[in-house]
Amino acid sequence: LIYFQSDSSNTGNGFSLNYQCTPPPAHFDGYCASGIEVTESGTLSHGPYGDNEALCWFVSCDSPSDIQLGFTSFDTEVCCDTVQVIAFDGSTHSMAGSYSGYDLPPSSSMTMANSESGYLIYFQSDSSNTGNGFSLNYQCTPPPAHFDGYCASGIEVTESGTLSHGPYGDNEALCWFVSCDSPSDIQL
Repeated sequence: LIYFQSDSSNTGNGFSLNYQCTPPPAHFDGYCASGIEVTESGTLSHGPYGDNEALCWFVSCDSPSDIQLGFTSFDTEVCCDTVQVIAFDGSTHSMAGSYSGYDLPPSSSMTMANSESGYLIYFQSDSSNTGNGFSLNYQCTPPPAHFDGYCASGIEVTESGTLSHGPYGDNEALCWFVSCDSPSDIQL
């Protein structure tokens, strides 16, 4: 969201900025050579599982949305067979959690607001002792309206181009929402 507001005195020449959508980094780099992508909503289950497994799933939404994950069952070897949840957002990623054992991971820590990317679910087992695996639900929900709290309405632009405004007048409040048709990083 690009938000512009002027006060009741002095005007200026305004601004101009270029924008462009670029593909995000590969979801599985550094974790798995390949994986399965799932979108929108459903249940992801794996198990019973075997020794020496390394599997990836990437949970994303077809459009920018809030993503919520919630484990419904969990049974892995304590300490050695792990499920890692990695949050990807644009060009960055962070560990949302690493879990093993029999207790359900907390779902409250696994909600990503207005995601452009998604969650990588990485499962790895060692060479001994296995379990029944895990099951989790995932759900994409639309985020709040783009302009709420800033403007009553606005203009949405996609993919790439130049956004310009000016000269501007007194007491203006304008919004532009820059988005991409497919999951991408936005460079301003």
